[in-house]
Amino acid sequence: MLQESAELVAAARPPGLETPFQFTRRGPDEKLRRTADLADLMHAGELSRECWLFVGPHDDDLCIGGGLLMQAAVESGVDLQAIIVTDGRQGYCRDDQRESICDIRWRETLASFETLGIGPRAVSNLGFPDGGLMEFAGRRFAPLRDNEVPSGAAMCGSVGLQNSLTHVLRKHRPARVFVPTPTDLHPDHRITHGELMISLFHAAGAIWPELGPPLLEVPKVYEMAVYCDFSEPPNLEVVSDDEHFGRKLASIAAFQSQVQIASLVAGVKKAGPFEYFREVTFRLYCAETYKPLFR
Repeated sequence: MLQESAELVAAARPPGLETPFQFTRRGPDEKLRRTADLADLMHAGELSRECWLFVGPHDDDLCIGGGLLMQAAVESGVDLQAIIVTDGRQGYCRDDQRESICDIRWRETLASFETLGIGPRAVSNLGFPDGGLMEFAGRRFAPLRDNEVPSGAAMCGSVGLQNSLTHVLRKHRPARVFVPTPTDLHPDHRITHGELMISLFHAAGAIWPELGPPLLEVPKVYEMAVYCDFSEPPNLEVVSDDEHFGRKLASIAAFQSQVQIASLVAGVKKAGPFEYFREVTFRLYCAETYKPLFR
């Protein structure tokens, strides 16, 4: 697979790329700054002191949107943690896999991340029902009667995406968080993005102390595109050599239970060893911003 990938993407590789990765930052003035140093790209100090949290609605989203960057992060010494929100139960493509697809996809998930150099201890699944995140938005106390216990893990006596994501943020205390863009059509993607954003607010506050001590700083947030385009142009580019691109393709192909995976791999091959990310800037309301409009 790796040799085949290297041959197929040679033409797409940027001319003169002599390092495993090349990173480019597009500034507010539209000027481009290129570097082979990931810490330089992120305006960071020692990356080995940072934890990066990648949050994926589904098990294959992160390798599709960030397979190159995750490899670069691991090789730079980053403590990388991958959180999968849903259990994959709606991903069966054959009738005989309907009851076993969750186990099948979890095995594929571990194989996929292993291909990227990420071991099983760094990959977790929150266990929420694939395709059913709408009813798990927010946070509520876990039901007491057995027949009311919902799918999805209960943590510290409560359930809900904000409960689980706040706990995860406080547990890992990441410097940076990566999540698929909310413009994806899949409702699970939109809900995961929104629930993560509000959970960042919760995690940095004093609310729900049983979920862990508050964050001292709110992590920087980056969006990645998986299926649909960004809401605004990205400002970070990651380009890799053939070897790392081949590993990304192999990590996507690990999801063999998904019969459409071959066409997806073909589309990623055609685009070449490029990934893009958008830094999220939080705009909090302040009345001072709008006063000039009425003077």
